[in-house]
Amino acid sequence: MKKRRSGALRGLAQVGTRKKPHGSSFGDVLESLGDRSFGWGLMLVGFMNMLPLPPGTNMVLGFPILFIAFQMTIGRKTLWLPGFITNRFIARERWRAGALSALPIARPLARLTKVRYLRLFQGKAEGPLGALLLVTGIVLCLPIPLTGWLPAISCFVTGLGLIEHDGAIVGLGIVIALGAIAIAVAMAFTIYFGLGYAVQ
Repeated sequence: MKKRRSGALRGLAQVGTRKKPHGSSFGDVLESLGDRSFGWGLMLVGFMNMLPLPPGTNMVLGFPILFIAFQMTIGRKTLWLPGFITNRFIARERWRAGALSALPIARPLARLTKVRYLRLFQGKAEGPLGALLLVTGIVLCLPIPLTGWLPAISCFVTGLGLIEHDGAIVGLGIVIALGAIAIAVAMAFTIYFGLGYAVQ
């Protein structure tokens, strides 16, 4: 049986072995990733928001999630980015170095995934997923205690599932997103009623 090649590893290979001798623009690489570009964007932004950054940083780093999720909601096939990003030229050596540095993380993640439940990636199924991620991104941007990490983890996990076309992993990301939203709603009600009780 032919062994399945990981979508994440394949994407990194495309980045690290670009045939253009001097390098490629960010837009060229984004186009080569195709529909997996949404997954890569979500993974990257989710990972950034999982880092131990100063309080309030998520209010800024959460906006890219809204940008990506909105495009999924309206049914775009590939991720669109402004020209000042896609036209940026990066030397081949830097692309290769970045791809190689990501391999130690991508390899173990790839072993956990496989192609399954492909209905989540067909037709207009990504629209509702994008809407859920849009709400999750809003939760991430809100200055509510205890609501930062779960949305970031959800985006990272969902992004991995989109890259690997693994519906089970995407489903796990959906469950985490719903949990994050539920906690945010509970915290908002707690703060609201707590303040109301305090002023009485």
